[in-house]
Amino acid sequence: MHSVFLAALTASLFIVGAVRADCPPVLTNGKLHGILPVVNQTVTYTEVVDCGTVSQADLFRRARLWLTQSFHSPTDTFSLNDKETGDLVGRVTQVVTLPRSESSAGGVYTFRYSFIVECSNRKYRATLTQITLENPGNARPIAIETYCEKNEKDLQGIYSELDKHLKTTLVTLQENVKNYKAF
Repeated sequence: MHSVFLAALTASLFIVGAVRADCPPVLTNGKLHGILPVVNQTVTYTEVVDCGTVSQADLFRRARLWLTQSFHSPTDTFSLNDKETGDLVGRVTQVVTLPRSESSAGGVYTFRYSFIVECSNRKYRATLTQITLENPGNARPIAIETYCEKNEKDLQGIYSELDKHLKTTLVTLQENVKNYKAF
């Protein structure tokens, strides 16, 4: 029974991917595997948006409204919600699905990341950072900077899809904060 469990665990790590010494992170032009932006050795997306004449209180309210409407997972949490400073900080989930193909096993990957919104001087700065892969069968998540797939092509596909989702998140935030449609 014990050997069956170990075989299953080994197989799941093999399929899902893991941190391996033979798979060092590849940085190309400041991007992990040429796709994900790296700042201070951490994958980080940052965007500063000027919202014209919108007050800090309105920016904060719009950002908080968008965040609560956009993230519904029971594991999504917002630990800091300070109207005085205009800061919102949360940890949210992003699911990436890769279809199965002749060259790829495909799969469903669940990532978690910190989402920080700072509102000040008619602008806001949105930062997505501390991205981890939730590893099924292991309580410890894997930092995206150290995650490794058996197949480099699969890793490129996962990173490309994650990059697309995170950029879309920032665009949607901007549409709903800067271009807010009052009722």
